[in-house]
Amino acid sequence: MRLSPIPSNYFAEFHRNFRGDTPETFRVCADCGGACEFNKIGTLMPGEREYMAEVAGLSVSEFSERFLDILLMEDGTELDVLRLINGCPFLDRGTFECNCREYKVVLCEIYPIDFQVHEGHVHFGIDDWCPIADTLRFRRLFLETGVSAVSKLPVPVEWYQHVARYDDLYFDYPALEAYRTDRAKPQTFTLEELLRFQRAGLEHDPKERFHPYPAEVIAYQPLVTIASTSASRPLGPEPSREEVEPR
Repeated sequence: MRLSPIPSNYFAEFHRNFRGDTPETFRVCADCGGACEFNKIGTLMPGEREYMAEVAGLSVSEFSERFLDILLMEDGTELDVLRLINGCPFLDRGTFECNCREYKVVLCEIYPIDFQVHEGHVHFGIDDWCPIADTLRFRRLFLETGVSAVSKLPVPVEWYQHVARYDDLYFDYPALEAYRTDRAKPQTFTLEELLRFQRAGLEHDPKERFHPYPAEVIAYQPLVTIASTSASRPLGPEPSREEVEPR
C-alpha cells in the first residue's frame, strides 16, 4: 500500500524556493565527513520517487532499481528509502558532494531540520547533532526559509507519523549492507528488521565540527536515542528546540 503521490510541480517549487546545500553549509559537511550519510535513513516523500526519476531522465523502475529500497511499515504502508548501503548511493566518496543536488531528497535538503508529530500535528525543529546547527545564521536559514518551504508540500500526516518512528535514530550501515541479499538490487525491509540495526550510541558522532563563523557558535549537547518497534523516546534530558508552528 502506497500513500497518494504528491504532484511533481510541488517538488519543483520546493527546490526553486529553498537550497540547504549551499557552498557555505557544504564546508561544514565536508569537514564533518557526511556523518548523516552513514548513520541516518533517507526517506522519500510520496511522489518524490517519480519526481526525482523524471529530473534524472530515468524511468521510475530504473531509478528505483539503481537507488532505492522499500521500508514496509506494520500497517502495510510502503515507504521509499535511499538504498540501505554504507553511504548514500548519491554520495561522492571523494568530495562528499551529492550527485543529485538539483533534485535532492527533501529530507536531506532540509537537514538538520527534524520533526515530531503530536496529536496529528507536525512540529519542526533543529537536530543539534548536525554540525550545521552550531551556527546561528544556518539555524535561521533552516528554521525560517527551510521550514516555510517544506510546509508548503502537501505531505499527509500519516507519512510523517510513519517516518517519525525511525528518523531520529542512528543505524549501523555496514551491518545493514552485510545483511542484504544483493547490494545492487532493491530490497524490502520491515520496520522491525530495520530497528535491529540501530546504533546504541553515537559511535559516528561527527568528529570535526567546523565553524565558519566562530562568534555564532552554539554549544552542542549530545543525546542518545534508542527505540523499539512500538515506541521511540530519548534517553536523558530533552534537548533545547526552536519549534515553529505545527502544520
